[in-house]
Amino acid sequence: MKKVLLTGSALLAFAAAGFAQSNTTTTVQTGSSQTARQQQTGNYLTSIISQDQTTQRNVGNFAATRQESTGEAGNTAIVRQDVGSLGNRGYVTQVGGTGNVGSITQSNGSGESPLQVTDGTRQQTVRAQGGNWADLYQQGSNNRDVTINQSNVSKANLATITQYANGSRQTKIEQSTTSVSNEARINQGTTGEAAINVAASIQQSGISQKNKGLITQAGEGSVGSIAQNNSSTGNEATITQISGAAYENATIVQSDISRANKASVTQSSMGDVAKVNQTNTSGENQATILQTGTGSDGATINQQFNAQNNQATIEQLGGNSNATINQQYNARMNAATVRQNGYDNTAGINQINSISSTATINQNLSSPANSGNVAQVNQGEQAGNSSVGNLAVVTQESSQNQARLLQVGTSNLATLSQTGNNNIIRAADGSAGSFATQRGTTNTLSITQDSGSGGVYVPNIANVTQLGTGNMATIIQTGRN
Repeated sequence: MKKVLLTGSALLAFAAAGFAQSNTTTTVQTGSSQTARQQQTGNYLTSIISQDQTTQRNVGNFAATRQESTGEAGNTAIVRQDVGSLGNRGYVTQVGGTGNVGSITQSNGSGESPLQVTDGTRQQTVRAQGGNWADLYQQGSNNRDVTINQSNVSKANLATITQYANGSRQTKIEQSTTSVSNEARINQGTTGEAAINVAASIQQSGISQKNKGLITQAGEGSVGSIAQNNSSTGNEATITQISGAAYENATIVQSDISRANKASVTQSSMGDVAKVNQTNTSGENQATILQTGTGSDGATINQQFNAQNNQATIEQLGGNSNATINQQYNARMNAATVRQNGYDNTAGINQINSISSTATINQNLSSPANSGNVAQVNQGEQAGNSSVGNLAVVTQESSQNQARLLQVGTSNLATLSQTGNNNIIRAADGSAGSFATQRGTTNTLSITQDSGSGGVYVPNIANVTQLGTGNMATIIQTGRN
């Protein structure tokens, strides 16, 4: 075992190279403008660089570790630029071998400069102006406990983790607790070099503002999650899963007094699951889920509980998929849209005790017949509070579709259009023989069913009921046999 300890207030540079097994290298530097480099080759390697301060600012340090494993054993690399740290650069590279552990910590009052660090920012600029920069790169399989921590009154930081390995789990970036203008990126695999069964998470929460979180994963069974919640404002979260295989899972949480946030999920395989939560006194948020695979996907967006001026969009290109948007419970001026191409899809939009909101479902399939899609809109009431001034629009093509509707309140408008045969309009709960319902005053319902020009007459069914005062309904059914 070889161990090195260096301390001092002047500029120090250190480089260590180990070529046998079970090597351990430790560098400790106290002060500013420090430089530490370590390089190890072999098995069972441990590299530690500590550039911390106890009572003063720790400014402009550079720390880099490179480990190259020649066997199957795992290695550990740790960089600490902690306690009053700003303008620092930490870098870890681990190639070869399996089961590598890497971590970089740049937290506790770090990053006081207004500098917004990007990929193009020079190292000298970062060191001079604050805003810490951490990079972690790994090749090999089954890496675990890979973390970058830039939390606790931390500003203008950039953290990047890149992994080309199968089975990498617990990969995490934390930029939380009064953390502002940070950017976190995790990339696991590419289309040419997939990373199978990986998991990544980004945490930018706790009075956290103007942060960006990005996860990109290429490989079957990927799991990605981003949390930007607890009094968070102006954040952006993006998860892209491009395996082309199957069974990806993505979750974004932007909730609890969270405003002006953007969330986006893109998935390209089959059996994918995506969920976005923008809830609890949240407003002016945007959420988008795009699933382009062959089908059997599930997508959910929740924008509810005192949520206002939110926009939610789900688009699914495959069949046998499910989409749900919830904008409800004292929610105002929200817009929800679901677009589905395929067969046996289900779409539901719930805007319960909502005001001036719009729900749009488009299930478009010209061929083959017997598409069997279900579209449900509920703009109803909860605890005696009704929905006011809402709009519901449902468009379905092909045959054996169901449009389901409930509107309760005042001045609501619904437009339902079906093109094809054997289509049905009924209640929101979908029960057999039930009626699409508008209850309240001055509500308007417009229904169009066109069976087309098929050679065999097949009827469409529109079951509608209106209860209250000043309501109006128009039903048009056309077709030839």
